[in-house]
Amino acid sequence: MKHITATSFIVLFLAATAFQTVAADTNNWNHTDGPYGGSVWALHVSGDGSMLAGTLGNGVYFSTDGGDNWLQSNLEDVSVYDFARGSGDTFFAATQNGVYRSDNNGRSWRRMVQGMDETHVQAVMVHEGGRVFAAALAGGIYVSDDNGSSWSQSNEGIALTFGYALGALPDGGVIAGVTNQIYRSEDGGDLWVLMDTDFPHVRTNAIVVTDDGVVFAATQDGVYRSDDSGQTWQGTGNQFADTEVYDLVAGSGNMLVAATRNGIYTSSNNGDNWEAEGLAGQPVYSVGYGGGVLAAGANPGVFVRNR
Repeated sequence: MKHITATSFIVLFLAATAFQTVAADTNNWNHTDGPYGGSVWALHVSGDGSMLAGTLGNGVYFSTDGGDNWLQSNLEDVSVYDFARGSGDTFFAATQNGVYRSDNNGRSWRRMVQGMDETHVQAVMVHEGGRVFAAALAGGIYVSDDNGSSWSQSNEGIALTFGYALGALPDGGVIAGVTNQIYRSEDGGDLWVLMDTDFPHVRTNAIVVTDDGVVFAATQDGVYRSDDSGQTWQGTGNQFADTEVYDLVAGSGNMLVAATRNGIYTSSNNGDNWEAEGLAGQPVYSVGYGGGVLAAGANPGVFVRNR
């Protein structure tokens, strides 16, 4: 989902030291009681109010009460970049140390890397039919047909294999941000095709596909939209104070929520316009939505608000 650079570590340090100053500009955001394990780069919010928070360097924390209390899982001392929900109580986590799977809603995790040569995984996704996808730095796209127990590379058609983001299309296709370009697969990830060059040559940090099939890509240069399953792209409104968009989620009422290097932005018109929604001056690395609760992962911890 998100890519860490040397500059990012400097930003994390500055954000931590400046937290007391910027916290005043929460704009109806409430800071939860943690987690205090570092910057939160991955979030999942379930409809019952439970949350998973993936941190930079300190693994996964979970909350069962909307963020009022947090506990650390057994996954510690790794950086976590993305979550994906499987069936039942199963979750997958993309980490610097490969893919981990939890079968108890994130309380405990097992490392699942059989067949992976490159384990620096940036994104993970569970597709219809149960196939699990992982996007890895230098390894490109991996797929698993046995719930993560084993993996195989699936990079046919991809020239340079630096995988960053994944998304599922309504027609059963898969879309991926790989090496500053967009690829699409129409056969469940076996063959990939490079999409139109309208897409800027920048890294994609996250991909969101709405219920009506519109694809949005959060990039180093703002948010881009495709109305034809990734074939062509256009830039959305440019109202961001900082164009680096780390994460993107679809909220209620066709609302899009973007986590940027300078706070939260929302759009209610398919990205034509974006409005600042609080946490100005603070890098926000992840967003999650579920059960009417919107959550933002920052440094330190998680902010929440009701929408």
